[in-house]
Amino acid sequence: MDSNKKTVALLLSALDNSYDESLCRGVNMACQELGYNLIVLPGNYVNRAVTPKDKKPYIYQFNTIYDCVNSTNISGIIIAAGSIAAFTTEEKIREFLDNYKDIPMVLVSSIYNGYTCVNYDNSNGIRDGLEYLVEACGCKKFGMLKGPSGNSEFNQRYSTFMEMMKKYNITVTDDNICNVHPSDDNHEACKAFLKKNPDIEAVFCINDYSALDLCDEIKALGKTPGNEIKVLGYDNTIQSSKAIPPLATIAADPVMLGHEAAAYLDLKMQGRNVDSINLPATLVKRDSLGTNENAYIGSSSTRHLAEMDTDEAFDYIFYRLRRSGKSKEELPEYKAFVKLIESLRILMDMETIDDDAYIMVSRYFGEFTECHATRYADIENLTRYIDQIKVDSITRLDTDSQVTFEYIYQDLYRSILQSTDSDIRASEDKNIFTREDLKTFVQITGDIKDGSDESYMKLLSHLDGLYAKNGYVYMLEEPAIHENMDKFIPSGALKLKAFIQDGSIWNIPAESQSVELSHIFNNDFVGGNRFSMVMLPLYFDKTIYGFILLELTDKIYPNCEFISFQLSQSTRLINLLK
Repeated sequence: MDSNKKTVALLLSALDNSYDESLCRGVNMACQELGYNLIVLPGNYVNRAVTPKDKKPYIYQFNTIYDCVNSTNISGIIIAAGSIAAFTTEEKIREFLDNYKDIPMVLVSSIYNGYTCVNYDNSNGIRDGLEYLVEACGCKKFGMLKGPSGNSEFNQRYSTFMEMMKKYNITVTDDNICNVHPSDDNHEACKAFLKKNPDIEAVFCINDYSALDLCDEIKALGKTPGNEIKVLGYDNTIQSSKAIPPLATIAADPVMLGHEAAAYLDLKMQGRNVDSINLPATLVKRDSLGTNENAYIGSSSTRHLAEMDTDEAFDYIFYRLRRSGKSKEELPEYKAFVKLIESLRILMDMETIDDDAYIMVSRYFGEFTECHATRYADIENLTRYIDQIKVDSITRLDTDSQVTFEYIYQDLYRSILQSTDSDIRASEDKNIFTREDLKTFVQITGDIKDGSDESYMKLLSHLDGLYAKNGYVYMLEEPAIHENMDKFIPSGALKLKAFIQDGSIWNIPAESQSVELSHIFNNDFVGGNRFSMVMLPLYFDKTIYGFILLELTDKIYPNCEFISFQLSQSTRLINLLK
């Protein structure tokens, strides 16, 4: 391996939710562009107490991976401090951050003086949304789904909400505020909130995740989000635009946040002084605000879709591709979009619509869907833009052509819906084990016959179902007892028992297994190509056995906890059979 290749660590509280996954994808994208290795550490919440009611009392063992990175094995570190500090105090999280004080560091989703922080603006977009709800929608009874107080960004959003309520002399009581978890299932909390607030008119939610849970519970009451109750989220996740009805939100793309955090870390790793930054966040008006206007709100003004040229429209609809690492003109989605829009604009100049025109539009829309462009599109923005072109065109046509024209657009809308449904199914299929994959993974990794070192190869023997072709199994010299909230300090060298490289599995002779913590990401057995890997603990109850590094793939993101649990059982069995 190239010992000069820099390695960046990303500390998160999980990977199985859309926000952390998107943040990770943004960091990974930037690291690929910069040529840096990436180690993702999806731990748990720092300093979170375990209670008798916890369903997973030993999940804190995931925090041991935080203690495996230091200035000897990484070059820079990005910490989602707002997430991992959700259940602790600022004093405790500062103590935690001090563990990495000798490493160039950038924090995201958090605001701490003395650190370089990359965040989204937690005021302007929210003010725009609440102002719209009061002045345009006439809402007077407000509520809020509020996140944990340990998250400084969530606190800012709450402060902005209360500031706007004060501005409009709107009374908000404790009953109007509902505490929710930023990534857990909040349906029960939302159900109780709605029962307690039967006359609520508008709710601002700390993120899209909780807002979508609230919308589910509103619909369960036989009501429609946007009609009886207006709902405003935050983040503008892909799910928000595909929801029914589409969720109004504050555009604060976590992919861009992760990308910018990595870019700022790169500057710090070069020894440059870098100040904190707030990225602009803007209101995205959708049906959950009770609106379907063909307009979008930016930081300074509102513009109508008809004023956009094709390039502007692409940026407006495909903002999720802004950090793809490629120029716009290189993207197949851009090329297909331009052809489609040009074909629709050709119809605008035609006095009569014939079958050839119908075939032309169908062909270009076929190319658009074949490159899976809808997967990255804001569907609400896409349909509104196409609808605006339709409105600008149809008045120029004779009656017969208007009928043909309507059929063309009906087919377009139907195809967009079908393509979106297909994208959702493909995404779900991509991110979960199939029943057969799951069965095979459990059977093979659980088929431990003895306690020999060769048994560790079983832990790597069915990663093809995860699309992973590279991985490394590290064991402690002896299993260690680790209590919650204690700092984990590996004693002595780790033992590299087995690895898989480009799909080939190898076990390592005992005399070659010893690897110092400073070289776990950089030793003779780690491949020389740039990599992105996730690190997971191998544990049972209070006992920690070791760690596994796995190539980061689409199927790894939502399955980290399951993979760790299953491989931990196999590791425990190996130790029992020794």
